[in-house]
Amino acid sequence: MGPRSRPVRNPALKVIVFAIVIALLTAGSIVVYLLERQDGQSQITLGEQNSPDRVDISVFVQKTDPVLQELSAQVEIDPVGALADEDGFPRQDITVHTNGVRGDTLAFKAGRSPSVADLRVALNDGVITDYPFDSYQIDFGFAAEVAGKNVPISLSFVNADSFFKIKPKDVKDLGGGLVFAAEAVRSTGTFAFALFVMAFMWFLSLAAVIAAWFVIRDRRGLLWPSMSFMGALLFALVPLRNAVPGSPPIGSVVDFGSFFMAEALVSLSLITTVITGYRVERANARAAEAAAAAEAETEAPPAPALAGAAK
Repeated sequence: MGPRSRPVRNPALKVIVFAIVIALLTAGSIVVYLLERQDGQSQITLGEQNSPDRVDISVFVQKTDPVLQELSAQVEIDPVGALADEDGFPRQDITVHTNGVRGDTLAFKAGRSPSVADLRVALNDGVITDYPFDSYQIDFGFAAEVAGKNVPISLSFVNADSFFKIKPKDVKDLGGGLVFAAEAVRSTGTFAFALFVMAFMWFLSLAAVIAAWFVIRDRRGLLWPSMSFMGALLFALVPLRNAVPGSPPIGSVVDFGSFFMAEALVSLSLITTVITGYRVERANARAAEAAAAAEAETEAPPAPALAGAAK
């Protein structure tokens, strides 16, 4: 049989394949971002849009705060039809009633440009320690009143908080009032980054376990590079955990799912490596002392014979 032919290796082909894979992954990531951006920043319109005489209410969600259990938003109005004067300002005083814990009654004076009002609504049915799987129910209610009578309203809802996705649902028109609910869930970017940090902490802790097993199995003593890596990793996990967006409190799912276990594995690996390495070093030192003593006895000159021993 002739010599076996070796497969032809083309470095340029490998580079091209690698570049194509990187380009596809990047393109896929950008597509996910564009979908997330379109879904998160889209404007949703509710209510009586076809009524000629109405009040257009715009709600801009600025922040969803699970710590304070509140949603912060800004409210603007725009009177339409007979409710507006020649300049587009309210012809009469307009009062907007909401279910907010702050900004439950918003007053807009006649003949003046409507100012932006702050609104805060309570979050319901959510626990922040479920991070990053936490979700919250939010109930909204709006009604506009002019001269003591309810008027039709049309509401535009825009979410500007990049950490949460919020979509209205269960819309009910109560004849002059608009009631709807919304569910706030973590955005795709926030959720993906939190899962990445959790997985990364697990991989780092497994790297520490492998390093400890390598030192202990081969009885390499106090291997300082390995112990330095574990010590640095032990303290590096804390800022890595705190880097997750949203600042979840200690005791969240991200902690019990990865952080606590990672810290425990790295700590045990470091302690086991030090104890085992110390014992190996002590054993090696005793063996070296015993070998040195035996060598000294072997090389020692014989004792001189006594003078009377020849007689």
